[in-house]
Amino acid sequence: MSDCNCGGCCPGPKGDQGPQGVQGMQGAPGNPGPQGQPGQAGQQGVQGNPGVQGPEGVPGPVGSVGPVGPMGPMGVPGATGLQGQPGAAGQNGAQGAIGPQGPQGLQGIQGVPGDCVKCEGDDYNEFAEVYSQLPQQLAASPGPNQAGDVVKFEKLKVNTANIDVSLAASQGKIKINLAGYYDVAAGMTGTLNPIPAPLPVWTLSLFLNGVIVDGSTFSNVPLSPAQASNEITADTFVYCNVGDELTLANTSTAAVFLSAPTLGTNAQTNSAYLKFELLRAGPK
Repeated sequence: MSDCNCGGCCPGPKGDQGPQGVQGMQGAPGNPGPQGQPGQAGQQGVQGNPGVQGPEGVPGPVGSVGPVGPMGPMGVPGATGLQGQPGAAGQNGAQGAIGPQGPQGLQGIQGVPGDCVKCEGDDYNEFAEVYSQLPQQLAASPGPNQAGDVVKFEKLKVNTANIDVSLAASQGKIKINLAGYYDVAAGMTGTLNPIPAPLPVWTLSLFLNGVIVDGSTFSNVPLSPAQASNEITADTFVYCNVGDELTLANTSTAAVFLSAPTLGTNAQTNSAYLKFELLRAGPK
């Protein structure tokens, strides 16, 4: 009999639990929450005891050599060693070649002139002759009594010791090394080039140390352009001191052409020459 007082409407006893149902699908994950604040740093831990030292490593390779250091101060000089024994004398060397001849010495002082300056029968002791067989173009004189181009003499016939002709071929200079009066003869063959109009003369003159020699200017005149050459001859007495230099130069207002004519001759002609002969040595 039932203890139910509900008049037959009371529930019956609880039945056994049924089996578990199938699990439902997992829902979508929710949004992440906000990041929390960082926590406080913990206290530093106590330092541990040092570990046992490990074994020594393998040596590394040798490094490169460093730069040389500065030189140290010089040491104290050592004591002088004993002098060695003199060596044996060497053999005499072979004799060298003879050197070139030295320049000519200065002329000695002129002696006192005797009573006879130039006696009959005495020979002249200084003379020279130079000449040229080449055509030469001589530039005009730049002004009154001034030298234009000088004549050069490439040929030497003869010269004595006191008449120096070493510069005759290159500079037209003849140097006198014995004072005295000289007879200087000059000859030249040439013409004006070109021939101007009106027809002028052409002249050559002697110069002593660059100064015209009085009475040494001689002239000639061309007659026509067909004329190949004219000749001038001059003979002048000149007093020269030691070291004086003589030249023959153009004193024309126009250029002069010195020629060595060949038309009508079977022999070589000269374009110019100079001859020197000592008349009297000593002072004026």
